This record gives sequence, C-alpha cells and structure tokens, in this order.
Amino acid sequence: MWNPRLISEDVGVGVNVRKLRRYFLRTFTAVYSMRPLPSGAVFRCYPGLWKVFYDDKDRPNRYLLAKEAISRPDSEDLEIIFGNVEEKSEQGPSLFNRAAGIFSSINRFMKAI
Repeated sequence: MWNPRLISEDVGVGVNVRKLRRYFLRTFTAVYSMRPLPSGAVFRCYPGLWKVFYDDKDRPNRYLLAKEAISRPDSEDLEIIFGNVEEKSEQGPSLFNRAAGIFSSINRFMKAI
C-alpha cells in the first residue's frame, strides 16, 4: 500500500520531510522498477539485482547490460557507469562531454545544498 500524502507538501517541508524519507520511506523495497534515461535505463524485478543498461549504438532501440548492483544506483553511480561506457566507445571525451560533466557535477552540488 502507498500513501501519496507522504511525499506531498501536506506533511510539511524541511527537516520533517527529510526524516520521513530517511527513516520511513527507505524501509520499502522496490519490487519492480524501470527508469528510462537519456542514454540507457535502470531496471529491477524483485528478487533480482538492479541492472543498468546503455543504448546499443549498432542496433537501434536495443540495450546492452553495463552493470548489475545489489543496491539502487544513485546519480553518481550512473554518471560513472555511463562515463565508462562513453570512454569505451570514444577515444577520449570531447569538449562538449567534459563541459556537460562539469555542469552535471555543479548541478548535483547545488541539489545537495
């Protein structure tokens, strides 16, 4: 069962919501999850592992397995995984990819504050 009020503004903002997420919502187990990403997808079907897939350049609309993990990969893990895949497919990161990486790092930092 799921109560949508737990993640709405009705509960409150600030410390109360952070405590609610930290101590209550983390006790839930995701039994099925599929999260599409611009360059791949994250998938889990309980009791299996979390699987991270990336787009197959040779076959459109297909994915290749990049990594399996016991816990849900966070944004930093995904950036590392997709960064490794891009580095394997290219000789070196382009200027655009380096700039995008810097901006995504700044974005993560600002969200953490």
